[in-house]
Amino acid sequence: MNETIFLLLLFGLPAALGVKLARSRGKNPFIWGIISGVFPFFLLVLHFHRPDKEITGHFRKCPLCNRTFPWKDSACKYCSTPESGSSAI
Repeated sequence: MNETIFLLLLFGLPAALGVKLARSRGKNPFIWGIISGVFPFFLLVLHFHRPDKEITGHFRKCPLCNRTFPWKDSACKYCSTPESGSSAI
């Protein structure tokens, strides 16, 4: 029983985190879950990788500088454009 719990913590926890991060980044959760379960350091790669496209509820694309920033931010962290995109060009 103790070995099972140990294996679940060693492989299952990183795999579950990999699936959650992959969904929020618009990546394939099955593949990233397997990769993260076997090689947990790939969680860092997935965490620091920002998506290229807008993902509703997680990331949005700035209309001015065309970079992605977190959905919860009210303005682009790169160019300070408000989320509505109403900027004087």
